[in-house]
Amino acid sequence: MDLDKNISLNEDIHSNKFLFNTQLSVNETNKSLDSSIQLTNFFPQKQIALLDLDYFFAQCETIRNPLIKDLPVVIIVQTIRGSGAVATCNYLARDLKIRSGMVLSLAKKLANNETIFINADKQYYTQISLKVFEIIDFFCDSVEQTSIDEAYLDLTNPLGFEKAQKICLNIKNKLKNDLGLSCSIGLSFNKLLAKMACEEKKPDGFTIIPYSKKDDFLLKKNVKKIHGVGPNLELLLKNIGVYKIGDLRKIHLEKLIELFGESKGSMLYNYSRGIDDRVIIVNREKQQISRMITLKKDSIVFDEIKNSLDFLCEIVFNESKKLQKQFKTCSLIVIESDFETITRSKTFDGKIDFEKFKEIIYFLLRDYISDSTKLIRRVGVRISNFDEDYGFQKKLLDF
Repeated sequence: MDLDKNISLNEDIHSNKFLFNTQLSVNETNKSLDSSIQLTNFFPQKQIALLDLDYFFAQCETIRNPLIKDLPVVIIVQTIRGSGAVATCNYLARDLKIRSGMVLSLAKKLANNETIFINADKQYYTQISLKVFEIIDFFCDSVEQTSIDEAYLDLTNPLGFEKAQKICLNIKNKLKNDLGLSCSIGLSFNKLLAKMACEEKKPDGFTIIPYSKKDDFLLKKNVKKIHGVGPNLELLLKNIGVYKIGDLRKIHLEKLIELFGESKGSMLYNYSRGIDDRVIIVNREKQQISRMITLKKDSIVFDEIKNSLDFLCEIVFNESKKLQKQFKTCSLIVIESDFETITRSKTFDGKIDFEKFKEIIYFLLRDYISDSTKLIRRVGVRISNFDEDYGFQKKLLDF
């Protein structure tokens, strides 16, 4: 790919000497947390972006066949049980009320006579994705790819949001001009707000939330917009009179921990204030090993899913031993009955043996079950974030 080398990228946009960590532990008092937030006005903020390719599979098909660009396009996948489902669709199809995860029979009833249905071509989409990330990697060194069409970018630099904004616009323009793809980008000072900003304007959107505007953005938003608030947790919050993020912010940390436990209570307290200390985990050069299985029947009962997880854990762990790879991140992948994919992960610094590996996966499953109302159709296990000084590098599976 002939990238435009005339774009100035001489600044070291990842220099740690320009970063200051002013966030405090969630276990400290409300007063201390509020004080830590006030301090950040005097120090440079990180610049974190989330890039999400708009209706990616459908866009890929319009690149291959431009004649369908102005028509409703629906990408379908065939399921193991013989039925079909919508993988994604463009916004013209969404105007017809067609949605991702919808069964094919219903999607066809909603479609008009111009709607185009296309079988998913994962190999082709992967080829396009590789070209996309060549462009992203050119503009940013610190990239955490979260799926075939989404990634977090650490654009922190001494010139602040103005420089980060230019990088985002350069990426958007390059994707549009070179590949014909649009994307939506959210830019803020942490992952939480970058994600929320990205969801704000789609398709082809670009939303910036600087620190000074975080309260204006957050307080009137529905509480379900917070990452990690699923249907069950949303219902529990409504039961105590919490509908908006502003409502949630009025509740003391101690009360939230009493109601929801330390982990979720602290998360709700921090996220309602725009506090998120998750870091970018650079994984573009990291390998991963994953396996998935379809359950005999859809379920959300731990004991009915456990045996399948044990089987997957053994396969994945043995593969890592063959490759002499020590991993730091364990992930549970869940495909729900409506085909929505959910991934939950845990990262550790120390060595993870087989029994600890299984315990982590069990914990992730229990955590998912505690906050979900949907049945699980398929389940998967993934290990990643390999120790670079342990074993050798070999790319096995992409996202």
